[in-house]
Amino acid sequence: VYLKIVCIFFVVNFCNNYAIKCDVYFPLFIIFKSGSLLANIIFGFTLRGHVYTPREIFSVFIVTGGIVIFTLASYERKPSTSASDVEFFGIPPFFIGVALLTVALMLSAYLGVCQEDMYKVHGKHAKESMFMVHTLSIPGFLLLGGEITDAFHAANNTEQLNLFGYDLIIPVAWANIFGICILQYICINNVYRLTALTTSLNVTMVISLRKFISLFVSFSVFGNPFNIFHFCGAFFVFVGSLMFSKVL
Repeated sequence: VYLKIVCIFFVVNFCNNYAIKCDVYFPLFIIFKSGSLLANIIFGFTLRGHVYTPREIFSVFIVTGGIVIFTLASYERKPSTSASDVEFFGIPPFFIGVALLTVALMLSAYLGVCQEDMYKVHGKHAKESMFMVHTLSIPGFLLLGGEITDAFHAANNTEQLNLFGYDLIIPVAWANIFGICILQYICINNVYRLTALTTSLNVTMVISLRKFISLFVSFSVFGNPFNIFHFCGAFFVFVGSLMFSKVL
């Protein structure tokens, strides 16, 4: 039951993580992720015959456009300090990264359709689905054992965590990783619960809005100037969200 979903899940995560090594700057990564709304509509219509209202389609375009505008307005290109070692038949790393992001975008949209089908046939078991998908995908990540080992040693070599003036034996990196794992569990657990309750398009919309809020909060925390393009992007996301939820 879970074999196809696990395989797609692994490939999506692999492509997204590997694309970052291919000179793909982070705003482009966010833009591709926001494109999952449009991809979800395309797959839902072509593969399952889902019919979407003009309001839903228009609101998806507005939200996607708002995220793209806000992301581009927040980006300042900085010279790369290290050259990418990713090369395939002489193709520039940037284009390899874009290809990987495109594959991840299409597969992530298809993954939502597969999860919908699974819930219809076998019932809505969100906790079981989350456990099985993440547990069964672990062997696949053993293929990246070398990189995981290097990251493990790098985390061990970070400075000790200082808490209230006391140096603990826990490295800072591991404390951050532990905190990220807790937050990720809360987030993913609620995403799977939401997947069992509503359509994949609604889930994708919620996830896209969560990513925009994260981008907006991080932008504000670092005290970056808020210009007219940021305002337009945030306005589009806000209006598109209200239209999608039928408030407007």
